[in-house]
Amino acid sequence: MNKKQRGALLLAALCLGWWLLDSFVFWKEIAEQRYALHTLTEIRVLCRSRQQGRRAISAAFARMKELEEKFNYFDPDSELSQINQKAFRQEMPISDDMNAILALALAGSEISGGAFDITITPISRLYGFGADQKQKPDQRNIQKQLQSVGWQNVRLDNQKQTVRLLHSRTQLDLGGIAKGYAVDRAVETLRRYGIRHALVNSGGNVFALGQKRGKPWRIAIRNPRAVEETLQVFELSDEACATSGDYEQYFTADGQRYAHIFNPQTGRPANLENELASVTVIADSAARADLLSTTCFVLGAEKSSIFPEKKFFYNSNAD
Repeated sequence: MNKKQRGALLLAALCLGWWLLDSFVFWKEIAEQRYALHTLTEIRVLCRSRQQGRRAISAAFARMKELEEKFNYFDPDSELSQINQKAFRQEMPISDDMNAILALALAGSEISGGAFDITITPISRLYGFGADQKQKPDQRNIQKQLQSVGWQNVRLDNQKQTVRLLHSRTQLDLGGIAKGYAVDRAVETLRRYGIRHALVNSGGNVFALGQKRGKPWRIAIRNPRAVEETLQVFELSDEACATSGDYEQYFTADGQRYAHIFNPQTGRPANLENELASVTVIADSAARADLLSTTCFVLGAEKSSIFPEKKFFYNSNAD
């Protein structure tokens, strides 16, 4: 080995040593869990200063709390509840966040042919979701409630930043997109605080920012029929993923599982129509992953092929 080769080898060793120090010594990992948007949320960051990391995490959680207060369906004083109470046939001014999330939701309804629909609330409540008593309703009541369901009943004016509801019984519920939207806003906040590597997980709605010590973040997806088991592991960097399924919010009646995700066209639980237990979607934003996981759960695997995002389907009858 000549002098030039020895020098190159020494330089490579120094670079490797510096990378190891930078990745495993200088960078601190700080994590915190809190309840946000009615679910356990974890924010995990990598940065050089613990003080910087804690400030960033606190600011991100504060942003999520702000959104929870706006989007809370069950709080009569929330902005969403005020829309449901007052926006029938009159334009109601809304906040920047409400305008943004409604625009995303309505765009999702359009591209999915109505499979994603934030006006499905009367059907969800008819089955007892959001209440203490769950029940299987009769077909006549389902058809009656479907009259007020339809994303076309929502008129959003982006320029005026107002919303109007066209049916007296139309109710909005942002549960199919709110967590994803909040995760995206939390990531924005982390970035403003100088964080380049982080993981935000709100009830399975995940955004992986940057990397974890030089490697992609590893996200485990639970087996919907044995939630203590890992079904698959995804490696993500600057990407989001979300899972929708029939295994957390459901009840059984007549030997069937009635889950909380409904087909807006029929008013029936989507899992009874497509035999899916869960759908995981990887997308460039947490809001889109959240929206599409619900959409694909309603549409089923074949019809979901119209979306280019990576998707993983787990059938309810799988071994």
